[in-house]
Amino acid sequence: MAPIASLHLSDPNALLSGSLLGLIVLILDLIAIVQVLNSERPVLSKLLWCLLIFLFPFVGIVFYYLFAEQERRRLRYVSIP
Repeated sequence: MAPIASLHLSDPNALLSGSLLGLIVLILDLIAIVQVLNSERPVLSKLLWCLLIFLFPFVGIVFYYLFAEQERRRLRYVSIP
């Protein structure tokens, strides 16, 4: 069994897939940060969301899309009388 480092350097597809995944995460992070900055949140809330997305790119963006827009989603649905 070959060491992981030699597999990573000898397989060009492994390097390409990692950089492609990183590029996709970077693009999604930039989109999320632009959405945060354009939102009507308080400044402190914007700052905290941007820091979370910047410091923890994958986890931050998942948390943002799962939890940040809950109130807006709730207001979109109208209860049936």
